[in-house]
Amino acid sequence: MPFNKINDLIGATISKISGITKPRRKFLKHLLMLYMGLRGRYTFTNLARYGKLNEKTYRNQFDQPFRWGDFNTELIRTQCSKERIAVFDPTFMPKSGKHTPHVDWHWSTTSQKIKRGIEMGCLAVVDIRNRTAFSFAARQTPVTKKGEEREDTLIDHYLGFVLEHGQSMKELGIRYHVADGYFAKEKYVRGITSSGLEMIGKLRQDANLRYPFNGEQKSGRGRKRIYGAKVDLSYLDRRRIKLCMQGEDFCLFSGIVYSIGLKRLIRIVYIENYDNQGYASGYSVLFSTDLKQDPLKIFQYYTCRYQIEFLFRDAKQYVGMEECQARSENKINFHANASLTTVSLAKAGTVLCTEEPAKEIFSMCDVKVLFFNKMLTEFIFSKLALDLSCKKYRSLFMECLDIGRLVA
Repeated sequence: MPFNKINDLIGATISKISGITKPRRKFLKHLLMLYMGLRGRYTFTNLARYGKLNEKTYRNQFDQPFRWGDFNTELIRTQCSKERIAVFDPTFMPKSGKHTPHVDWHWSTTSQKIKRGIEMGCLAVVDIRNRTAFSFAARQTPVTKKGEEREDTLIDHYLGFVLEHGQSMKELGIRYHVADGYFAKEKYVRGITSSGLEMIGKLRQDANLRYPFNGEQKSGRGRKRIYGAKVDLSYLDRRRIKLCMQGEDFCLFSGIVYSIGLKRLIRIVYIENYDNQGYASGYSVLFSTDLKQDPLKIFQYYTCRYQIEFLFRDAKQYVGMEECQARSENKINFHANASLTTVSLAKAGTVLCTEEPAKEIFSMCDVKVLFFNKMLTEFIFSKLALDLSCKKYRSLFMECLDIGRLVA
């Protein structure tokens, strides 16, 4: 059973973070274990119903800042394999009210339309060997009120948040930062590469690319020629963009080109998809700022980027990420980080292995049922004064833990 492992893991990880008082450590350990098995909405009132503390205590503790990046750094270092990548992606959370900070119209990937609510930018670390994402840190996206001048753009905010944790990424041995097509902008890519990381992303299908010029330069004054002919993505020059992998319904081509938009040389991976009859049905273009990187690794790392979406799904469906009713920015950020970190702890305590890829299928729903059964069974057994050292009572206790589980 993962109870003791997760409890010990939380305690060991918190103990490595300096500057935290003993009452704060005790609260964080209690809260993360409570998040594992809470029934109903994740509000302060419901936390007080199932927890051991007063509602006001939860409110006050949520308002105090906590270095979630330091906590998750220790968790990732001890529980993940050595091959890791950093992934950044914002996620939408429905929210209403006139006093909630930064409520505005944001893009919802699930609904594929703009909806009213708040947005959380999440930086995660993906374990390549186990193909799973660990939360690192999350922060609410600020919104400028009407009539006020915005000092920086949205890209500046995202980039600043990522670079704030750049040193921690290096300490974890992470070299590549992966983001979706929205972040394929010169300012964002330049900021990531200037921090010592390499960027992997996705280009538009009409991206302005040129083949690098390797011919003889003209003598005399003037700027030397940098690039040659334009890359026609609908009809590739197979002499320059060469085949590197052939699958059942797709082929990968790769080469080095010059991106006009990114103002740099990049390595692209051209993915050509085929229909059932073997005809080309579409294409996608990935890129990496590391010109020497293996094209297959670029393809693998970008496909692993989607693991952050499963992290969002589990946090929203089972750990109440969208259910916080606080109106303080500090409390909202604390709750979102606690929800995401709870999912990471559940993975570490159930299926992850640092030596071999995880063989079991992770289910946050199953973990939550297990922890709730433990919470309820312990309460009933304590009221009946049943001694768990008795073999009969112990067997009954373990049987109660498996009620409603997907995999008993």
